[in-house]
Amino acid sequence: MPDTQWPRYMVFVQEQEKDPWRHYGTVHAPDADMALLNARDVFARRPQALGMQVVPAKLIFGKTLEELENPNWANEEIIGKSENYLIFAKPFEQSPCEQLGQVKANSSQDALKKALQNFPDQKALWWWVIPGSELSASDDADADSMFAPAFEKTYKNQAEYHTVTLMRELHDTGKLES
Repeated sequence: MPDTQWPRYMVFVQEQEKDPWRHYGTVHAPDADMALLNARDVFARRPQALGMQVVPAKLIFGKTLEELENPNWANEEIIGKSENYLIFAKPFEQSPCEQLGQVKANSSQDALKKALQNFPDQKALWWWVIPGSELSASDDADADSMFAPAFEKTYKNQAEYHTVTLMRELHDTGKLES
């Protein structure tokens, strides 16, 4: 059976101006524009979101701590044009994957080598390297229309649902049998 799902996009959100970009999850979409809209609907339901970025998951070069222990990981060097690569790392299990910075490199492998040199104190369970040219980002001018409407939607806040209380009241009044 052929795969009929749309491509998977990784979603990164910046909650406030001084916050790093954080990985929030994934969405499926036919293209980057739709991926941004899907990401907004899925991940900005409960604000705060200042901006979003998406990148096709297949374009992320990643290595785990265990893979980096094998010195052969960098032997397949593919030299390309020099460009900026965004560096993300997940320091421990319960922490988010956050952007540490960026490096200029000729390939994903080269970018990861430079990241390991530039961030030597960073202990990470895994690293991601993303070509900056492949990111699609929300436009700052559209931030209000993309994210502000979620502030007014109380139905998206789980505290607005009083199901347990309502069920107890129905049960106590005999309108609901056990």
